[in-house]
Amino acid sequence: MYSYRPRDESPNQLEICRQRPAREMVPMSEAVKSFLDRAGVEYRIHVADSPTRTAQEAADRLNVPLSVIIKSVVFTDQEGSPVLAIVTGDRRVDRGKLSAALGVSKVRIANPESALRLTGFEVGAMPPIGHKNRITTVIDRTAMGFSRVYGGAGTAHTLLEIDPKELARLTSAAVTDISE
Repeated sequence: MYSYRPRDESPNQLEICRQRPAREMVPMSEAVKSFLDRAGVEYRIHVADSPTRTAQEAADRLNVPLSVIIKSVVFTDQEGSPVLAIVTGDRRVDRGKLSAALGVSKVRIANPESALRLTGFEVGAMPPIGHKNRITTVIDRTAMGFSRVYGGAGTAHTLLEIDPKELARLTSAAVTDISE
């Protein structure tokens, strides 16, 4: 596992915390990096030696509890509008609670092709921010109980470490109970 963090002097520069040959470097998504750098928030990127497509894989690679991993799951409402639900890795989204939080009759999970089309990111690398279009976001209240959470950074090899309060602020997310 390799970590990157913005330098204090220049938030647009990434400092390599452990050196790795450039030909092996797996960059984070440029869209995610640009979004975070424009926002000026503190974050850290972790690069794994192998893909982290599930919350359990991310927890194992980072050697952290599954509860501090966040999953960003794309849904669509009855009109086809995208919704991003963020829950901790040890929980699942309750569709009824998500529908109620949004004031819609139902939501359905987006298939991988739709998720890519709606966000610009693949399932398994879905970041909580930096999507190609603004997406209504709902964060499960449980995630807010941590000072740092880890989620997708736009590629299968990168993970974002960030304060969940910043995620809520940056996405204008509703924070409520949406987990089973």
